[in-house]
Amino acid sequence: MVQAPVKPKSSRPGRVVAVVLGIVLVVVAVLGFLVWRAIRGDLPSEAEKAEQIARLEATVLPVVEDLQVEHFMDEPGCANLTYPRGDFIDVEPEHCGGSTDSPAQFDDVARADHERIKAALEASGTPIERVGGTFFSDGRAMDVWFMSTHGAPFATSWSLEYDPEGTRSAGRTGIVTLTPIEGEDNWWFACCAD
Repeated sequence: MVQAPVKPKSSRPGRVVAVVLGIVLVVVAVLGFLVWRAIRGDLPSEAEKAEQIARLEATVLPVVEDLQVEHFMDEPGCANLTYPRGDFIDVEPEHCGGSTDSPAQFDDVARADHERIKAALEASGTPIERVGGTFFSDGRAMDVWFMSTHGAPFATSWSLEYDPEGTRSAGRTGIVTLTPIEGEDNWWFACCAD
């Protein structure tokens, strides 16, 4: 009885499976990173923070201080402005809560002030979408925040915070962590819920 020669087993199918598995893992990792960045939004570098602060100080901060803006946002279907004249919204309160319990529809003056803030934000060229602050009775700013959500959930947003009174300190505050911005007096970076 003559036996046919035994062919050696090929390791080629094992290599193909390993290569395909490696490619799948890389694709999953890249997609996971992209989804994480889309949800969290891009965080600015130190240089970008400094550039944004300079633009905010030149364009937005003077308007916010002049109007004493407590809260501003311009979301699609939900414009809001809270300042000493009142709390104004552009839809029914149950569809877009103001920052107080009794918001009113925009009047002409509030609409013009809202547009003034919106124009200042656009002129700043920053990704800031919401602003607000607290003010002393003489009108001086206690603190002012400039928030970017990039359309992501609120808990993944970040903000630049101006603290001219020097009352903030580094560390965890609620759901965010405050860190001083290098080279910028009275400015802080607040980010992100874990």
